[in-house]
Amino acid sequence: MNEQIRFRVSEAPLGAARIAWSYLGTLLAALVATLIWAGWSPFGASVCGTEDTSCQLGWNIVGWVLGMIVALAVPAFCLRLGFVWWGMWAIVLLAAPLWADDLPTWMIVVVVALTPLCAAAGTWRGPEQPRWVAWLVSAGLVLAVLGSFVVMVL
Repeated sequence: MNEQIRFRVSEAPLGAARIAWSYLGTLLAALVATLIWAGWSPFGASVCGTEDTSCQLGWNIVGWVLGMIVALAVPAFCLRLGFVWWGMWAIVLLAAPLWADDLPTWMIVVVVALTPLCAAAGTWRGPEQPRWVAWLVSAGLVLAVLGSFVVMVL
């Protein structure tokens, strides 16, 4: 019996199993993002000052979103969910300034709760994706970053 500890699953999940693995990966990423955010948040007072609470709130939100984007790489690699799965999540998070401002809270919760399902459906065949899917996700990432930048600057 092999007593080795593995940090990566042996095979990429396929089909409906990707849904469960996607939600598991999302929970793992949220845990890692919270740990990253815990290291990020103490610097809010030095960046924003102790009196500017709205700046500190923004600092914490940006820190958690960036932490989540970085943390999504952990399950994308360890659970073999892949770049496309990571990219779909990153598009939703990076484009949040474009869609989340005017929505009620319950709709934001629904979008975030359905994102792992959509990411699993978008990567249904596992690593056997057509090449254009990765290009489409890459274009979506670029558009999300550019759109959010324009919204934040204007």
